This record gives sequence, structure tokens and C-alpha cells, in this order.
Amino acid sequence: MFILNQWMPIHRDDYDYSLIWMTAEHVSSFQDVVHSAYRHYFLHGGRMVTVFCLDLFLWLGKLWFDIVNALMFVALVVLMYFHARRSVEWRQEPVLLAATGLLAWLAFPHFGEVAVWKSGSTVYLWSAVPVALFLLPYNLSLAKGRPVLGSWWLLPMFLLGLIAGWSVENLAVTVVALTAGISWYLRRQGAMAGWMPAGCIGSLLGLIGLVAAPGNFVRYDDQGSGKGILDHIGNQIAGNAEMVLYILPLILLLLCAWRVFKMVLAERQGVQIARGGAELSYRQWALLGFILLLVVSYFNGSFVAWTVRDILYAIVMVPLGLTKPKTIDHFDNLFKGFDEMAIYWLTIFFVYALVKKRLGLSAPVIRQLAEMVKAHEVWQAFPAVRYAGGLLALALLNNLVMLAAPTFPARATFSSVAMIITATIAILRDPVIREYFSGHARVVLGAGAVGLALFTLSAAMLVTYTLRQENDARLAIVQAAAAKGEPIAYMDPIPLKNRALRHVFFADFDNGVTKDGLCKYYGIKDIKVNMEKDSRR
Repeated sequence: MFILNQWMPIHRDDYDYSLIWMTAEHVSSFQDVVHSAYRHYFLHGGRMVTVFCLDLFLWLGKLWFDIVNALMFVALVVLMYFHARRSVEWRQEPVLLAATGLLAWLAFPHFGEVAVWKSGSTVYLWSAVPVALFLLPYNLSLAKGRPVLGSWWLLPMFLLGLIAGWSVENLAVTVVALTAGISWYLRRQGAMAGWMPAGCIGSLLGLIGLVAAPGNFVRYDDQGSGKGILDHIGNQIAGNAEMVLYILPLILLLLCAWRVFKMVLAERQGVQIARGGAELSYRQWALLGFILLLVVSYFNGSFVAWTVRDILYAIVMVPLGLTKPKTIDHFDNLFKGFDEMAIYWLTIFFVYALVKKRLGLSAPVIRQLAEMVKAHEVWQAFPAVRYAGGLLALALLNNLVMLAAPTFPARATFSSVAMIITATIAILRDPVIREYFSGHARVVLGAGAVGLALFTLSAAMLVTYTLRQENDARLAIVQAAAAKGEPIAYMDPIPLKNRALRHVFFADFDNGVTKDGLCKYYGIKDIKVNMEKDSRR
């Protein structure tokens, strides 16, 4: 994470936030940091805490930001693991701690945008960490049936609640509702401590400060004007659907675990389930070979993607007359991430098929289990299922809060995905699941995890390093133009378009947000990218 942050350049909105908000003055002192956050609160939005952190570290310097941002990611992984265990012991299950980190790396939507890019990570990653820390004592108290903190924690929890509530809109609402519900429940059980309602009140005040900001109404007038309820519902469908694409490994793991729970209950009734063999079928060997071919292609110019693109162009696009330059450009964009997405999806389904086979979950067995064991029986028999089910419901409600927002991009599902990751780890550490997975699918899951990790990590590192070099070369052109007093900087486009599973977030210098911020930051009027020299690779 630190290396990725080091290689990720200042980008897009970072330039705007390096200036006192909506001015051309550079942030050059702590007073400027405060003044910029204050202006942002009244002119753009209520996320004053995250904006203050962003402005502060942009002023302190990129190295400090890179260090803290990497630590924030590690902190979130550990906190999700604590919530899954409902305990603060972290040395007992190193494999599951590593699995938490891997699932966070794979499942967070638009990872480069929400966990590496500075303006994005301070909003989503930096909000999630204090919230997860704030909610941990509530979760532990609920699990133990007694308060885990003493009375002197009243003020610290109030202040931490204030920060947690002043985070991101949907997460803040969830925090207030959750702390209020837990406090009420434990009060009825005679186990409530004073820091519980104090933290809830702090989060409520933070939420009020977040949503009542004058800047929110300014931004809503720009983004939400004229949008009816159908638009908001459409946003929900699109945002949740994209989230599902990212959490596919979690969904398949939970699906296998659910069937294993059913299998255990069936075996307790005397039913014997036949295990599948370990050998690969010829189709699976062929699929594995194709995945390896795609990996070679990815690191050698994506020749598979462009071959498929050329074939489809010849037999589909040309006969249909879809040859306008803009149409072709959109068609090309589709294939700029073809290899890595194909590797990712095919590997996941390949591993899933093998895990099912090792666990004995053939189609007839799955149908038999569906008839023999009902969902409510699984729910009642396993506490981990009830806990994970509560987290999944909470994640869906956390997304539903965004129904009031004018937009709902997939990155806004970040906190919900954190809850789903926590639910998945809670299921994986259940003794029944650990026994079955360790006994029958450990090798397959381990190989799949290592393979996906190595590919995505190496791809992200390669693309980020290359983009950093391309960015520095073009930034030198902008700086030279500014030094000479030239109003326009001319440059060639960045040839590399690979997105590395969205673990890299970058747009060329002619992108509107990037260009506007850069021009204002360096004091030039425009940036021109010579599109005639653009390359599809």
C-alpha cells in the first residue's frame, strides 16, 4: 500500500484541494488549511472532517500522506477482523487476518479511487476507520452482554462519535441508528453504560453538522435539480448492481458456506454426502490454459483483447455500419480492460467450481439439501449465520440511505462492502466452515487466493509505476509552460489505458476535472492533448 501510494501522483481533485477552496491561492499554512475547509463547508459540502484531513496532508507533503494512507488501510483491515471475531485478539488466526486483507484488496469498488487516490481515500477509507473504531466497543459489549469500557470513556466516546457522525452521509446515518439501537437494547438488558448514549449523541451531532452544511444545498442544486424518485431508484439499482460485480468472491464464498451449513445439518440427520474427486476435467484444464494465456497477453500488449476486438469489428461492427469515430472509440474502450477482467472473472469461477467439487456440492446434492434443510433451520442452528445476516442487512440498509442522494456511484458502497467483508470473515471462522474448508478445499482456495493476489498486485504496481512516469513527463511540460508564461501546454496523450481492475485511478490531462485543477494550480489557461497521436494500447 505504501509503494502504491508513493507511485500514485497528485491527481485530479487533489490540485483543487491544494488550493484554498474556489480560489487560486495555494494552501501554504495551517491557517490556510482551516480557511479552505471552512469555505468548502459553505460552498460545496458538509464533509469538513475529511476535507480538513485532505488539505492538511496535502500541505504537509505527499510522503506523510502516503505513510498515513497506507496505515489507514492496514488499520481498517485489522478493525474489520476485530468486528468479525468480536474480539480484539489479532494473533490467533493469521490466515483469516490475511484473508481479510485480500478480500479488502479484491472487493472494495474502484479500489484505486477510494483507497489510494488522495481525494477519494480521505472521504471513504479515512471515514471508515474512525467509524469502525467507534463501533467496536458497541459490538463487543453486545457480544459479551456487558459494557467493555469504563465510565471515564464517556467524553472520548462522545468526541469519537462526533467524528464518526461527521463522515459520509449514508454511513453517518447508519452509525446513529446502530448506536441508538444497541444502547436501547442493552439498557433493556440492564447492561448500558453512560458512554453508549454519549457516543450516540456525539454521532447525531456529527450527522447534523454533516447534512446541514450550506454547501450541501449548493451542490444539490447543481446535481439533483430536476431528478425525480425514479432517478433516485435507478441510482440505487445501478450502484448496488456494480457493487455486486466487485463482491463476487464474497458472494460465492458465502454461497458455499451456506450449503456447507445445510450439509452439516443433513449429516446430523444421518445423511451421507459423497465427496468429489480432486482431478480436473478436460474443460477445466482448457479453462486454466486460457487463463494463463490471458496472463501472458496482459503483460505483453494485451494481444488477446485486441485480437477479439478486431474479429468483432470485422464480423459485427462493419456489417452493421457502426463505424463512426465516436462509436469506435467507445468500442475500443470496452477492450482496454478486457484481459484483466477476463482473468479475474474466469479465475473466480474456476476456483468456485473446484471448491464445489471438493466439498461434494454437485447439482443433485444441492437440490437434495434444498429439500431436506430449510433456511430457518440454518439460521437457528448457527450463531455466525445470524451475526453475518445482521451485517448483510445492515449493508443493504446503508446503501438504501443513499436513495436521498442525487447520485449513487459504486464507490459510495465502500462502507457497505466493509460490512460484507466482515460478515464473510465471521462465517469463514465458524468452526464448521473452517473444518470443511480446511479439510476439503484448503489447497484450491489457497492457490486461487495466491494467484489472484499476485496477478492483481503485480498488474496494479506495473500500471501505477508506468502512469507515474507518464504523469511526471507531462507535468514537466505544464511546469515549463507556466515558467515561460505560455497560456497553453501541449502534450501527447498517455498511451497506457489498462485499468488493472480499477486498482489504478487515473485520467489523462485533458480530462475536465484534471485539466481545470492543474491549470488553476500552475496558473495557465489550458492543456491541449494531441488526440491524433492517441494509441489504443
